[in-house]
Amino acid sequence: MAVTLDLGGTPFVFFPAGEPLGIPGEVVNSDQFEDPLLIDHPRLRRILVRIRPSMPALPYVLHWSDGSDLYAVDSRVIAGAVDAKDFQGALVAEVRSVVCRNCAAILRVVVAETAISVLSGELAPRIAEHEFRRNCPVCGEPTLPYVVEHLDAA
Repeated sequence: MAVTLDLGGTPFVFFPAGEPLGIPGEVVNSDQFEDPLLIDHPRLRRILVRIRPSMPALPYVLHWSDGSDLYAVDSRVIAGAVDAKDFQGALVAEVRSVVCRNCAAILRVVVAETAISVLSGELAPRIAEHEFRRNCPVCGEPTLPYVVEHLDAA
C-alpha cells in the first residue's frame, strides 16, 4: 500500500517493497521494464514527488547506505508509526543513464538528487555520511560524483 508522507519538506508518496507504482504508463518517466530492479531492492524505496501542483508526480527513489532495515521502515510506514528518524540515513535519488568518461560504457545508475527537498534536515550531512560508488564497474576508473548504485552491474 503506497502512503503519502510529509517529513518536513515536499510531500511524497512512498512505495514499500513489492508495491507496484501503478498502471504502466500512468507515472511519468517510469520504466515498467526497469521497475523490477527497484521494487524490492535492499537499499532503495521508490517515491513519487509532485514538485509543483501543476506538474505530474515524478518517480524518484530514496537510497540508504547505512544498513537500515528497510522492511522495518516499510512496516512502520504502513502502520502510520514512521517519523523523520526512520529516514535520516536516506538520500533522494534518480535513476538515469551515464556514460563512463574513461571506457564509454553506458551505465544505468542511481544518482543523488540534490535539488529536491522531501526529507527534513540538512542535505550536507546526509551527503557527507552517505556511501557512494566512486568507480566504473566496467573499467574501475573514477566515475561521476554522487552515484549511489549501479543497477546494471553484477
